[in-house]
Amino acid sequence: MFLSVVIPAFNENENLRDIIGEIKHNIAASGNITQHEIIVVDDHSSDDSFDTIQRMTLPGVKCIRLSRRSGSHVALRAGIRAAKGDAVLCISADGQDHPEAIGRMVAGYKAGNDIIWALRKKRQEGFSAMLFANFFYNILKSVTDQEENTIDLNRADFFMLSHKAADAVNACNERNTSLFGLLVWLGFKQDFTEYDRRPRKKGSSKWSFRSKMHLAKDWIIAFSGIPLKIMTYAGFTIALCGFLYALFIILYSLMGYARPGWAETVI
Repeated sequence: MFLSVVIPAFNENENLRDIIGEIKHNIAASGNITQHEIIVVDDHSSDDSFDTIQRMTLPGVKCIRLSRRSGSHVALRAGIRAAKGDAVLCISADGQDHPEAIGRMVAGYKAGNDIIWALRKKRQEGFSAMLFANFFYNILKSVTDQEENTIDLNRADFFMLSHKAADAVNACNERNTSLFGLLVWLGFKQDFTEYDRRPRKKGSSKWSFRSKMHLAKDWIIAFSGIPLKIMTYAGFTIALCGFLYALFIILYSLMGYARPGWAETVI
């Protein structure tokens, strides 16, 4: 099996060497992977992330640098497009996604699944972050066609794609969309494994509240009919208000309160 590993990174210079070393160790321990490549997608970092990867002498490790900061989902799609393996593993650079799940994910791939998710066993975050996440994913289930999805995306962190699923992702050219939402929408045979999420190794999270809201907006616009429904209801409401106001102006004019020509102009 030839495995491609895609790692999106933004200012993760302190963590890249450790996470790449762990990934290589777990790839070797899996016993099913005979060839691999590791593609780090630098999301236009302001630190030395790109130079760090360029200086690495490890075989099969390369780096793509985006021309501007575009977000982790765009970085992931750039890496998936560049991947050449039988399967593509997408994992973060901060060390929280535990590479020990690689062996179980490969087993899921060998069992015929095209998308294998790694779900954290439980969320270990602050109350506000957990409240936002639960609210966000419950809203998504209610407004998008994901009620029948058996994958709890509230706990989804990283994933593995078959070459067929990766090709399907590459065939979708939408720019402002959620990659997780796209994977669920695409269908295919999906499975999951669970793991214990670790604390961040070094540095601080770049996943701000603004980034979360931007993702929520893209997800809802891309995978639900809510924006179209809102525009439809707003259009009918405004048209009705205009019609009622026109009737009021006509009555106002017939009662002799309007100056000549004013009512016709307003209507």
